[in-house]
Amino acid sequence: MLLSFVTMLTVAGMSIGAFSFAQTITPLGCSVGASSVTGAQAVILTATGGNGSYFWSGQNLNVTNSAGNQFAVSYPNPGVYPITISSAGQTATCNVNVAASASTGSIACTPAVQTVSLGNTVAVAVAGGNGVYNWTSPDLTIADPGGSGFRANYATSGLKTLTVTSAGLTATCAVNVLSNRVPSPIPAPVTPGLPNTGGGFGR
Repeated sequence: MLLSFVTMLTVAGMSIGAFSFAQTITPLGCSVGASSVTGAQAVILTATGGNGSYFWSGQNLNVTNSAGNQFAVSYPNPGVYPITISSAGQTATCNVNVAASASTGSIACTPAVQTVSLGNTVAVAVAGGNGVYNWTSPDLTIADPGGSGFRANYATSGLKTLTVTSAGLTATCAVNVLSNRVPSPIPAPVTPGLPNTGGGFGR
């Protein structure tokens, strides 16, 4: 009888422990910030669901921060570019639709996507439009928002967006600001010395 009781407690404890380590995984999804963009214009992709850890991949795709839930990408040529995201054994795919740029009346923010370390200077410029521009960014105070380009520094890391408008046209470029934190050095292993007994050969 005592053995059965102990066995029952052991089984119950194992079950409770197993449930305590269960992880909630929601369905994985992928969304594109714009239904269509022109060549060399940035578009932002966002992941939802999974377990919070993501990996992005795609043809001719170079993702600097491939583990984040967001990143920006641009393609120079028209076409449909599938991008796959993986998380917790699930996969999802979303398509970036790149349309041909208009021969006239176009506007472009360059570079469309760039990556800098925190504290480094970002430089952007605009081409096209009618020569009258307005720059905006939710993470940045722009001293001269009416210029054809500017240089600035972001105070925080993360994915930043810049939008420029001219003659009713809009273009967006993105900046991936990486944290420049230096990892703490790993201390060298300490080898314990032998105790000094005060004696020894020749003493």
